[in-house]
Amino acid sequence: MIKNLILIFTIFILSFSLIFFAYLLKSEDICCRYEICQRVTNICESEEERGDGYTVLESEKGEKVYIEEVESLTVGDTIRGKVMGTWFFEGEFPVRVLDEDMELIDSLSANADYWFTSDYIPFELTLDFDLVESTDLILRFEKSNPSDMIENSDYVDWRVKINAVSESMVVKAYFPNVNMGSTEDCSLVYPVEREVVKSIAVGRKSLEELLKGVTDIEEQEGYFTNIGEGVDILSLTISNGIARVDFSSELGEGVGGSCKVESIRAQIEETLKQFDTVDEVVISIEGNSEDILQP
Repeated sequence: MIKNLILIFTIFILSFSLIFFAYLLKSEDICCRYEICQRVTNICESEEERGDGYTVLESEKGEKVYIEEVESLTVGDTIRGKVMGTWFFEGEFPVRVLDEDMELIDSLSANADYWFTSDYIPFELTLDFDLVESTDLILRFEKSNPSDMIENSDYVDWRVKINAVSESMVVKAYFPNVNMGSTEDCSLVYPVEREVVKSIAVGRKSLEELLKGVTDIEEQEGYFTNIGEGVDILSLTISNGIARVDFSSELGEGVGGSCKVESIRAQIEETLKQFDTVDEVVISIEGNSEDILQP
């Protein structure tokens, strides 16, 4: 009886020692044979399960979003990660930028080169939004849900500190001017310079300055705008020399008269054509590019 107890105790000690050293040495061949070793270390898990080199986030419905680990983040940086292909719709899924009170600051899009798979696929997200000072923010990664069906919705929140950019840049916005012939030739618009926070989205920055209208000083110099108040940029893409910009419905309100319509188009087109990457501009209102800005 005593011999059996000693034998059992000896086997237990040897097994424990073997597992202990396998754990210290991170030996998969040995450790992964024993359940107790699998429970105290993650070396037996797959790369996805371990999340090597990633911050692993778990969504409301238990799906995982992997974000590549970085030392710090600054406005303009690109975040890279991976998520199941089912999170995408046409290669995108939305990312909301929220403050600590869960108030929306901006909406961004994460993009993938391909998405026709249910496996994990890489994505990129550029932090392109205005930030006055460095602060903790919440990035809400939302599963694309074009049908708005509750059962298809899912999201995960990532609280992270994002550093503001102190550098600035100069962009141009184009306006008509009463002293330079714009009232006789409605296509004549002229550039004014605006200093803005440095951004990779220079086209959007320029349009945002255009939509602000003229300053008091610019107005005294004869500049004015034919674009009404309350107009928002819904989207802007630049590809193969073509800038496609979609505005909210306010752009088409109160634009009676062919001269005013011509001036509005000139303001938008010239503001975007200041960049070498833009040769042509396609304007749309809430997705419609036909029968818009009619006199």
